[in-house]
Amino acid sequence: MSRNLPLGDVADVSPTAREVSERLLDAFFHQDLREDCLLCGDADGARTAAETATTAMSTVFCAEFPGRPRRHAERAGETFVQALFLQDEIENWAAVEADRSQLPSDLVLTCGPAPRGADVLDDPRWDDVRDLLSAVCSDAGIDETYARRQTEFWRRHGQREAGWRRTALAAHRLKVRAMVPGCSDEEAERLARQFVLGVELHDEWGRTDRDRDFGEIRGVVAAYYQRIFELRGKIPRL
Repeated sequence: MSRNLPLGDVADVSPTAREVSERLLDAFFHQDLREDCLLCGDADGARTAAETATTAMSTVFCAEFPGRPRRHAERAGETFVQALFLQDEIENWAAVEADRSQLPSDLVLTCGPAPRGADVLDDPRWDDVRDLLSAVCSDAGIDETYARRQTEFWRRHGQREAGWRRTALAAHRLKVRAMVPGCSDEEAERLARQFVLGVELHDEWGRTDRDRDFGEIRGVVAAYYQRIFELRGKIPRL
């Protein structure tokens, strides 16, 4: 995807849009850090990273869905992060299973025996990811179809399957319409494309230097939130 996507003047981005952007990036950075800590046996580091990711994403969802009861928006953010953690577990199951006896039970989301020999794309736990995202939809007021499409996006993207961008766009248009009621098709498409650009930039993270990883993506995400706030006509309180 081209990186010449019109993002607006970053200099005009509000402090709140910048703050929400930073919280979102922190959530994903600490999701990745939890994964790294878990795979190297650092249980305390994994727990701390998980708590940071969850707190950050809860704040983000409150800014994204200010019309929902605050506890519902917070819970949607918490559940979204649990879905991300389960996605990581599915994709890294061979390593997790090998060390499962050494890992504290609270860090492994799979209950009971996991499927053996299943291809990542066919793992039945993707149904559990979809169920978690369905709960997100309920709390955040997003069309239920989002749960299926977002799960399919994650499933394909993790394995670099063809078509993941198309599925990501379809999922995110639904989320945009929930964040910005009455949003035009053109604006929903534009914001969804900014989201996919953010995914591509996240894929390039080295996961060792936070500031370097955030360098290019900060402006993309901040402009994304600024446009959402402009379309709603109001900047949320954090």
